[in-house]
Amino acid sequence: MTDIDDWSRRYEANQRVPYLPDGDYDFDHAMTELRAAVAEIDPNAAGAISSVLRILRHRRGLAAEVLRKREPTCLSCGGEKKCLGCDDVRPEAEKLDEGWRFMSPLDRWETVTRVQQDSDYAPVRVWTDATGPDYSWLIPRWRKLHAVAPALRWQGTPEIRLFEYAYAPSAPMYAIATLDTIHRPDIEHHLVEARYSREDGWRVVHRPDGGGEPVVVDCGRSKAKARTALKAAARQHAKALGVKVSPHREVSS
Repeated sequence: MTDIDDWSRRYEANQRVPYLPDGDYDFDHAMTELRAAVAEIDPNAAGAISSVLRILRHRRGLAAEVLRKREPTCLSCGGEKKCLGCDDVRPEAEKLDEGWRFMSPLDRWETVTRVQQDSDYAPVRVWTDATGPDYSWLIPRWRKLHAVAPALRWQGTPEIRLFEYAYAPSAPMYAIATLDTIHRPDIEHHLVEARYSREDGWRVVHRPDGGGEPVVVDCGRSKAKARTALKAAARQHAKALGVKVSPHREVSS
């Protein structure tokens, strides 16, 4: 009954949204050219193109109606406004996996312990910490759910590692918070950065407290001084975070 009610609600909501009238020359001309091009590939695709045209006109009508009423979109509305499904980005049930948390039919958060799907089109059978091993939820694979994926956790010892590129003498150097098991850390999350420019030479930049105003150390043309300043800043961050600085310097080309 829940599926039927949901379908009926969406159908009735769509019926209330006006379609845009015909006569948009640019849009109609583009769709005519698309029909002709697709018909040369597969004559049976004309019906699919007509369906796409109908859906696009309806979505454009929905957008026009929202703008006319100055209503917020579904993701930002809150309150009691019903979502028409136009921008519902919740994951579908087929994406559930072990460790995910989702709002079950009992309106409570449950953690997935096991998932089984017999085929690509079959419903998803879900065991959770609340149902135990002897009971499971059977959810249509396309059902939108309030669900949260588990955080990706790597195994290893936290450390601050010095990371230096070797493709050129003036290549940048970094101090990065990472794990000892990760050999190519993501340099987008660096703590200290040492860069060279023709105008200013080597400069080491970091934020000692993790925020606030950056501290800039000018090292002139000496890369050795920049490396020493980089290590000193890395030790400062390591002391604040309670971790060690890796004794080796990882070089990447």
